[in-house]
Amino acid sequence: MAPLWSSQPFKAVYTVFFLLKAPPHLALLFLQYLARPLRPLEEWDATTNLASAVLRMLFQYATATRSQRPMYTDPRKAKERLSRVEPAPDHLFTGILEGSEHEAIKPAPVDAIWFPSPAPRDAAELKKQKVVIHYPGGGYVLAFSHDFAGQTVADAMAAQMKATRTVWAQYRLSGTPETRFPAALQDAITFYHYVLSLGIDPGNIIVSGDSAGGNLVLALLRYLEDSPSSSLPLPGGAIIWSPWVHITAHAGRDYDNSRHSRSDLLIGPLLQWGAESFLPQGQVSKDTEAYTSPLHHPFKLSTPLFIHAGAAEAFHDDIKSFAEEMAQVNGHRVQFHATPLAPHNLLVTHKTFGMTEGLNVAMKEAYDFFERGK
Repeated sequence: MAPLWSSQPFKAVYTVFFLLKAPPHLALLFLQYLARPLRPLEEWDATTNLASAVLRMLFQYATATRSQRPMYTDPRKAKERLSRVEPAPDHLFTGILEGSEHEAIKPAPVDAIWFPSPAPRDAAELKKQKVVIHYPGGGYVLAFSHDFAGQTVADAMAAQMKATRTVWAQYRLSGTPETRFPAALQDAITFYHYVLSLGIDPGNIIVSGDSAGGNLVLALLRYLEDSPSSSLPLPGGAIIWSPWVHITAHAGRDYDNSRHSRSDLLIGPLLQWGAESFLPQGQVSKDTEAYTSPLHHPFKLSTPLFIHAGAAEAFHDDIKSFAEEMAQVNGHRVQFHATPLAPHNLLVTHKTFGMTEGLNVAMKEAYDFFERGK
């Protein structure tokens, strides 16, 4: 059931209250954080702790009001960089995507946004392109601006991963019966097929995702491995940033009971909203659970997988456990890197937290990892 504050006129009342409360509340928090013992994470300075508090407040607002696009830019503003992509051919949606459990959820068109410009038309040039397809996070219920988050990701991929192009692949948000799992996975397949259809060498494609987007990348990789009949080739590599690897019906409680949940930038109610919106209704089958909550469901990979976590994020322990499980199955094809003192989703938040150097170190390790695998 949606919160009272998610509909008018109550949403307007909550918004006014939030805007009046936020400045003095944050000012008092900053004064509190000047005293090291009173900081949520003592190793962070007052400014870093405050940055996390600001993000937590914004997520509290979005969750209470069910605002799914609070910091969103209309894709049409990307102009010639925007490509409207129709669903991939039907024969690519097999296995987990064609069972009766999910038959009401159909593939849909998606918007691909290119950085820094659309892919070239020349076939020879296309073969040279190194393309990152990035699936953004948001707990499966929030979408963020391609102008800010998308540009931040694209800049990092160009500088550190030597990517010539990045595709911002915003999949459908969950919130209706038609957008639960596997809607986002259907969209991930459509984005991947679209980039391949242009003539990009699959070996030159890296699929990347942060937070819920990391969960989606894992689902895509599992699907490609499980469904060889789909005829889709495997990508050259995959990177997942602070992936949400344990999505359960009590996701909020799981998060609140995790180390660093008081200091990290996410909040339990947001994750609970995401889980309730994303997971299939009713009993989740074991096959579906492997896709939606990959922790304790490792699988064989042919694609090199780089897994990143912030050592100070609440997801860290789950991510590390998952990485260890995957490494047991896949050996050196899986690599894990934790950035000291980093919060959730360093790929997007590194500037906010003053940790760009930590991100650069992680991305250099990822780049070298993929180069060794060639």
